[in-house]
Amino acid sequence: MDIFEEQIKELFLGTLNAHRMPHAVLIQGPNEQSRKEAADFLSRYAVCSSDNRPCGECKNCIKASLNGHSDIYTPKLSGKTNIISIEAIRELIKDASIIPNEADTKVFILYDVDKCMSPIVQNAFLKILEEPPQSTLFILTAESSSRMLPTILSRVQVFSLKNEVSVNEETDALAKEIINGILSPNEVSLLYATVKLNSRLKFKEVLLVVSEYLRLGLNKSVGATAQCNIASAIAKKLTKSRIISLIELTSKAILKAECNVNMALLCTWLCGEYRRISWHR
Repeated sequence: MDIFEEQIKELFLGTLNAHRMPHAVLIQGPNEQSRKEAADFLSRYAVCSSDNRPCGECKNCIKASLNGHSDIYTPKLSGKTNIISIEAIRELIKDASIIPNEADTKVFILYDVDKCMSPIVQNAFLKILEEPPQSTLFILTAESSSRMLPTILSRVQVFSLKNEVSVNEETDALAKEIINGILSPNEVSLLYATVKLNSRLKFKEVLLVVSEYLRLGLNKSVGATAQCNIASAIAKKLTKSRIISLIELTSKAILKAECNVNMALLCTWLCGEYRRISWHR
């Protein structure tokens, strides 16, 4: 196993060691090839017949590495823009109801879903995530989960290739300050944090990190493990529906910042909306 595979195995270590593979995962990170390798590794793990998975030597591993395993399915892209169509999702749903042929698990890999799946197609895919067949694993990859519907994200376990993500300390500290402001009963702390988003670039950079922390909190709220204190605090103080609303609001704010809007007014609006969602009774 090469160095990158060791890093990938470490990424999944808690889940794999607990022997409780979720029915659906989302692997996000900036490098397309790394996302693909992580997804391929997890698919080999799922179909491997050895105790030390993935062994790379059993017939399931060999077929998987040669892209010839009958229980690993990737929907075909269609059109000039290479999208996943509703027809492809319907075919996937139909195929998922059939038991595995060779392995104990049937695996469905959907690469770059943030680019290939429209909101309409995501909604169609949501149906099978809500009631997944037994012995199935759905592996999704994305550059960023910010383009995914919150309803999808609430039903998958998100893994981030953090070894490739570079967030400076100032951006991370301000993102945490905003999260703590959202959770705090003192509105002033959130106001102080949001007024620091005084440029469009900083606004977007910080809110992307805020969104990531909220997603970690959402994962924690639905039972996923999280080695992140701020994610645990989010899950403890906010309901799942409120976290989803906060994620949606953050994505909306990022889109607003890309337009020619007054940043001071945008920050004031964002502060008020964060408070409305997190403290509305």
